[in-house]
Amino acid sequence: MHELLLFGQVPLSQHDQMLKILAGIAAMQPRVIIERRLIYKPRNRVSNGNKTNVKPGAPVSQIQNLQAQMHGDVFYLQLVGNISSDSYITPLGKSDDKVMPVALPENGGDGAVNEAGTTTENLVASEPTTDFMKHQWSIEFRDLPDVPGRRPVTSRLMASVPVAGGDPFHVMDSLGYNYVSEYLMQGHQLIHNNIILSLQRPFTIPSESETENGNGLPPGPVPIKDLPSSGKLKPLDPTGTFVLQASVRVHDGTKPESMAVAMSELTGFRDLMKGIVNMEVGDRLALDTRSR
Repeated sequence: MHELLLFGQVPLSQHDQMLKILAGIAAMQPRVIIERRLIYKPRNRVSNGNKTNVKPGAPVSQIQNLQAQMHGDVFYLQLVGNISSDSYITPLGKSDDKVMPVALPENGGDGAVNEAGTTTENLVASEPTTDFMKHQWSIEFRDLPDVPGRRPVTSRLMASVPVAGGDPFHVMDSLGYNYVSEYLMQGHQLIHNNIILSLQRPFTIPSESETENGNGLPPGPVPIKDLPSSGKLKPLDPTGTFVLQASVRVHDGTKPESMAVAMSELTGFRDLMKGIVNMEVGDRLALDTRSR
């Protein structure tokens, strides 16, 4: 599968207005999205068709297809957990960066958006869900983007493999990957035709120090199983700037007509947003996922 993208930066002071503009364009209420993203690095080179001793919960055939897309190269992978309810969310659009837990709409419902940019449905203080096993986990691969200039958008191969059950951290270890770091992506998502619009910003999550391991490697960081208290989550960018990402996914990137339609939609959205936010091609080196 191919992913085509454009990116824009939205200052914290303009977040509320931008969210309303996007809601008008997409003709829908923004949906709150909170993702816990863990970055993993391979311990050694992955070979095509490698029959790794995968723990239960990871579909072996899909993992092998993912490894085949890497063409024997080594890439960082991300283990992504979707946190859907009773979880951390920040009061978007406020001038301060204080993080507070609130209850999200039940059953994934889309609450209305108030002036602060947070959902108003069931917006009450609650304890966060700390059981990481209850989150929906997937393993995500993103290739190095194509060389700039060929297309007016960022283009890259992508793949996502669901982790159906078991301990997701053990699954990554069985695949031969070591944990590096993690962060929390929090914001809103909307759908405009075939374009996925995400207005988000990352928050840092502290890691724990490993004292013992069974793989013969020197001690290193390990992922925490429970999210830390809200006060320990800080925006990665101290200015609170949000990233507006517009993306279209093309199932078969070898079909020129499919790629042309996707590029036309993205460039049309870029032109529509002129004077509001500059939607640009991403920096290829900043999006490089290869492990050196």
